[in-house]
Amino acid sequence: MIGRLAWHETRSFLRTPMAAVFTVAMPLLMTVIIGASLGDQLVRPGSDVRVMQFVVPVMAVFGLAQGCFGALAIRMAELRDRGWLKRLRGTPVPAWAVLGGLAGASLAVGAATVAVQLAVGVVFYDTQVVWRAVPALLLALLAGAACFTALGFAAVALVRSAAAVQLLGTGLLLALAFISDVILVGARLPAWLDAVGWVFPLRHLAHAVRDATNPFLPGAGLSGDHLLVLVAWGIGGAALAVWRFGWERAPARTAATPRGRPARPRGRPSSMSLPAGQAVHALVRLRRDPATAFFTVILPVLLLVLISLIFPGAQVSGVRLPVFMLGAMITYTVGVASYVNIAETISGDRERGVLKRLAGTPLPGWAYHAGNLTNALLVTIATALTLALVTALGYGVRIEPRAVLGMLAAIVAGAACFSVLGALVVALASRQQTVNAITLGTFLPLAFVSDVFVIGELPAVLRGAGDVLPLRHVSHAILTVLDPAGRPWPWADLAVVAAWTAAGIAALAVVRARRRTTP
Repeated sequence: MIGRLAWHETRSFLRTPMAAVFTVAMPLLMTVIIGASLGDQLVRPGSDVRVMQFVVPVMAVFGLAQGCFGALAIRMAELRDRGWLKRLRGTPVPAWAVLGGLAGASLAVGAATVAVQLAVGVVFYDTQVVWRAVPALLLALLAGAACFTALGFAAVALVRSAAAVQLLGTGLLLALAFISDVILVGARLPAWLDAVGWVFPLRHLAHAVRDATNPFLPGAGLSGDHLLVLVAWGIGGAALAVWRFGWERAPARTAATPRGRPARPRGRPSSMSLPAGQAVHALVRLRRDPATAFFTVILPVLLLVLISLIFPGAQVSGVRLPVFMLGAMITYTVGVASYVNIAETISGDRERGVLKRLAGTPLPGWAYHAGNLTNALLVTIATALTLALVTALGYGVRIEPRAVLGMLAAIVAGAACFSVLGALVVALASRQQTVNAITLGTFLPLAFVSDVFVIGELPAVLRGAGDVLPLRHVSHAILTVLDPAGRPWPWADLAVVAAWTAAGIAALAVVRARRRTTP
């Protein structure tokens, strides 16, 4: 029974592009980009061990944790919200078999992610297999998988909302990766942040796996202290899951009955109020979606603060790191709010039949799309203001009036460009899950090659790709006006973004014209 349920859940995972992108493709993509940046760099002169010897294992750890914790928790919360867990409890299948099948599927996904990562490391980056430490490596991976699986069950037991579980399963793990020697390997953290990283199990798993793949360490590579921490976290998560786990979703809150007279009809709304109403509706939807709000608004601020704390006094592209991070995180917000979120909203409304029902109302189509774009602009500007306040108050960054006008111009141009490209993706892909996989699968690599997430010197091919695509030009335009040296106005960057907008509009018109003529 456990085997059949695990096979069913594994097939469901493979048919969900969004989950596959985050769990399997994301660590692999980060490995490829970091490998392209580091090239054949050696750990020390005269050694045959490359730096990627220590990057590949921690990326495998990140994929294992994402598969056993994030993917498991999100899937279980989704099944519970849809009532599937409750219906399974009404069948002859025992409860332990259901939970065992879910856990088995997460372990299979995590094991496949680790195998792919290590195989890519061995084949393409000359990662050495330390054969004497293979038993310690397998033991560390098994302990980590069991620990994060138990914590995934605990997260679902504590948090009864599927949206909140999604935020916890992805946002928390990503934040911990920055302070756990996973994304920033070997970075010098402030003492208090370093202590926080040692509290959680991700760093212990990363160090246990890295010790078992370190060819410079003698012995069997067994890290007993790290394994004990993983066992303790696993026992605590399992106990919490047994105590608090529920098979049914939390009861929905009933809205209060409005009192007083009903509102009088106001007549036909004006042309300006139509997109305004749609923008307000989109803002309400964002407020009710914690995961989207986290990745759009909170994560940029968190990354700016963390990276500025980890690398104090550093300079990137000729400016102080907080100034660079301000421009990079504003660019990130432009892409997420206008490209990823708008595409997800439109494709979701299309699948639920909202667009078809709206077509039968007096609301014009341009008002719906203008409302989504207005919402993206408002969210981006609010996040940019928050980022500017953090850099001004926390790091002494001074922003001139010229910079404010330049940032607004770049934000508006970037939002228009990426909203058009997002609409083009929706027109080409028929399912929401496919749309989400395409937008995230294209935006995140684009961020690495467009000076948004800087990992080092990129090869000429990747630099050329970044120069052609629009995200780097949005980032460069914002950074140009933020530079205290007073660079010339970035007309060329804005022109490239405008050209991409025009090309996207033309391609969107062609796609829609072909669909109208297709029988």
